[in-house]
Amino acid sequence: MDLVLPVRWLNLIDFLVLTLALYSVLSWARQARAMRLVFWIVGMYVASLVTRRFDLIITSWVLDGACIGLIVMLLVMFQPELRRAFLRLDRVLRVSPKATSSLDPTVSAIADAAFTMARERVGALIVIVCDDTISELVEDGVAVGAEVSRPLLEAIFQKTAPTHDGAVLIDSGRISRVNVILPLSHRDDVPAEFGTRHRAAMGLAERSDAAVVVASEERGEVSLMRGSTWQVVQSAAELVMLLQLLHGGVEVRSTERVWRAFTHNLHIKLGAAGLGILISALSLFSGGNTIRTVTVGVELVNLPRGLDVTDYTRKLEVSLRGRSWFMDTANPESLVARFDMHEAHEGTMKLQPTDQDLGLPPGVRLDGVEPPMLTVHIRKR
Repeated sequence: MDLVLPVRWLNLIDFLVLTLALYSVLSWARQARAMRLVFWIVGMYVASLVTRRFDLIITSWVLDGACIGLIVMLLVMFQPELRRAFLRLDRVLRVSPKATSSLDPTVSAIADAAFTMARERVGALIVIVCDDTISELVEDGVAVGAEVSRPLLEAIFQKTAPTHDGAVLIDSGRISRVNVILPLSHRDDVPAEFGTRHRAAMGLAERSDAAVVVASEERGEVSLMRGSTWQVVQSAAELVMLLQLLHGGVEVRSTERVWRAFTHNLHIKLGAAGLGILISALSLFSGGNTIRTVTVGVELVNLPRGLDVTDYTRKLEVSLRGRSWFMDTANPESLVARFDMHEAHEGTMKLQPTDQDLGLPPGVRLDGVEPPMLTVHIRKR
């Protein structure tokens, strides 16, 4: 079996893992407003790889130290965001799925109550918890544990009620807490007409997968916040459809799900792929200064019929050059010099070993071989 093929597959897997890691970091950085700092870290790491390529050792040390300093700054400045990101891993690593109930009996009550309060110029903030836990994001609140109904929601947000200014949490189809304080959004692109209630809805939506329904007291409109996006809903029926779709109550075709998964955050995915290509190219193809000598076996393949090999050099002393960390992980001791003999003829042949004959992985190149020429004696059968 040819050695080149599995090595290339391993390199492809390495690239995919690197791209996935970069996409995760960039997605988190966009939500945590740390994108600029993350780009500085990646840029300095790339610059460090380039300076090593030109043997600027001290400069590469300085850039590596700057990367470490920026990473420490990232951990200190964005500690709450990092903690929330680790909490979200609970959804991915959970062995048994979170018990949820259908929103069908409750979405109509939520939609009717939201539009009724909007028409009466009563502000409301209704949070529908999905998979992510939000206990670390919200404050205060009173435990209720009641069924969702339109009269109850309208009573909670009456201007004379003590729970008017807070939010209502709906978890697993029930009102779990009322008068809850949500984190405010600090984004710069918030519309000027949005007040504290809308900023609170955006702050929670951009930090979790919860859906937040907002009834505007000033403009008499209903908005739906999800992730980093928001939209004004025109009718109760439209709000019911959107909430069912977000909760999975509306069936979506498999092709549409695949298309959504592909196009979601497409610019971040393309950026992660570009950075992955750049880092992989600099890491694998920039060479290195470490030289290692190994003994490799020789294999002759595809010998034409009617010919036999009577004698040939069975071992080669090969000197390889590359980066020390890559030489350790590439396992050069397992290499085999494999020569294609489909053009062989009777007599003595001289073969010069090349990188392709050894199946060297990217990042490792042939620096020397002993003997420099392989002698093969062939005769007719």
